[in-house]
Amino acid sequence: MAHPSLPVSVPHSILATSPVRNQTSLAQRRDIPLHLLALIISYVDDVADIARLTRTSRLLYYMTLPKLYENVTLHAYAELRYTNGRPEGYGSGSPFAMGLNALVSRNFTNYVQKFRLIGEWRESDIDDYAKGRVPDNSMMLNIAIRAALDKMEHLKSFGWELNTKPMQTIYQSLTLRPSLVSLTLRFPSRRTPRPTVIIPTLPNLKCLTAYDMDPLCYPDDISLLLATCKKLEDLKLHWSPRMRDIGEESVSMMTYFGRCLTARHTIRLKRLAFFNLYTRNSGDFDSCVSNDELREVTLINCVGSGDPMTVFLDETWRMNQPSDIPKRLTMLRGDMIDRPHVTMLARFEGLERLYLVNAKRNSRSKSNSAAVTPATPSPSTSSPSSNSLQQEAISLASDYLAAIQSHHRTIRHLLLSDQWALSCDVVRQLLQDCPKIEQLGVALGVPELTALREVMPFAPNLFALRILVRPSSELWEKIESMDEEMHAFVISQELWRPEYKNIKWFGLAHLVYELGPIVNMGKKRAKPDGEPRSMRIVRQVPREKVKDIEIWSMDSCDM
Repeated sequence: MAHPSLPVSVPHSILATSPVRNQTSLAQRRDIPLHLLALIISYVDDVADIARLTRTSRLLYYMTLPKLYENVTLHAYAELRYTNGRPEGYGSGSPFAMGLNALVSRNFTNYVQKFRLIGEWRESDIDDYAKGRVPDNSMMLNIAIRAALDKMEHLKSFGWELNTKPMQTIYQSLTLRPSLVSLTLRFPSRRTPRPTVIIPTLPNLKCLTAYDMDPLCYPDDISLLLATCKKLEDLKLHWSPRMRDIGEESVSMMTYFGRCLTARHTIRLKRLAFFNLYTRNSGDFDSCVSNDELREVTLINCVGSGDPMTVFLDETWRMNQPSDIPKRLTMLRGDMIDRPHVTMLARFEGLERLYLVNAKRNSRSKSNSAAVTPATPSPSTSSPSSNSLQQEAISLASDYLAAIQSHHRTIRHLLLSDQWALSCDVVRQLLQDCPKIEQLGVALGVPELTALREVMPFAPNLFALRILVRPSSELWEKIESMDEEMHAFVISQELWRPEYKNIKWFGLAHLVYELGPIVNMGKKRAKPDGEPRSMRIVRQVPREKVKDIEIWSMDSCDM
């Protein structure tokens, strides 16, 4: 009988063979059991390695081909890319077109479980939209993708992240995929007239992500999807920042949740994320989403920014605060620090992850329309309102820490504001009250690393420590002026001590270091009393290296 993890399409004649044999003699031949071979293959995650395995033997071809095509991503580029002086796809078509052709014409499309289309699609004859017709190349794109989707019987996740919208034919194909549980949609950012579609019901959908939504750029209607997906657990909605930047009140929550309100349907979400939301709160949204099952909430650039351009609509969210709050939250992420936020933290218990985002958006968005928009202050420009907001955030530090230490001693990941320069006594008390902390991002009032010695014994589970430094501050400029190798040397001289034995990742301002083992420097570099000197191997790594460590990855305004 075949192993249950093996693909069903493997012929029985192949299952009776083995690719590895002892060459000493046929009598002493030993074959690797197929279940061990399947286990080894399950740990191979590099696409190039999997592709090489498929070319190794006939058995490995059948065993690794499903894994090779399990996750397919096609990337379209607006401009030609060159390799060794020749355009990609020289002699045939672009990699995007050839990959799509392989999915349509070959017989391994049935293995695909996750399918993503990303990048910029070059639309020809874009003026056809103004004449009431979809350009031919965009229509042919939808037809070809529909043909590929119809062959993906086990599709679980689909992402349309091109700069052009999917047509009705794509959604019709998705309704025929009962295995689909995750859908990601990117909407266009140009005000070109396009056909809009009411996205039909996907009964088994659990995760919906829609981003770059702009009411003036003809996005598709997701209201029916929200009202009819009874299994929806994860909802991420990302609006274009254009509306907040210019103070344009063009977004209405009833556009998305009006059908839920009419049908008296309450979405029982576990994860909810809003980005760049700028709309008036009339109080109707609270009855559309249940707080009973909510576990994770993310609010980035939504309310409480302190921008005079958005204060009138932001105040409606303060005045219409719900009386019922989600009391089973385990994760909270946001870039706002205000009194209602800290009051909410004190009204429930059991939070495990708290991320106060310090990253700021680099620039304000620009509309692709020729319409003139009013000027807005630059984010880097200091104004009386922004200064008062910073002072309020600093004054709330003790309230936040008191709420965490009193109600959320289960906290494991904690990213605090870089405006709060905490003393060692405060950090020590925080670690004493929250002994489960594994990742910590904190700004210290004492710049010397030696100050960490007295607080580290109270963090037995801490493996990632990030020292926050506010950009453009005096300490930031001092760190920038010093050589990066000098920082690594100072860290290696301090973090070899037993107090830091569990620390694997260390951050200082924008620098990230991976900590290795402890080594002795030998007798030549011994101390005057003859005691050998020790140091820790420290290696500076790029930010991408810590993309799986939340105190870095969650400190972003991106989704």
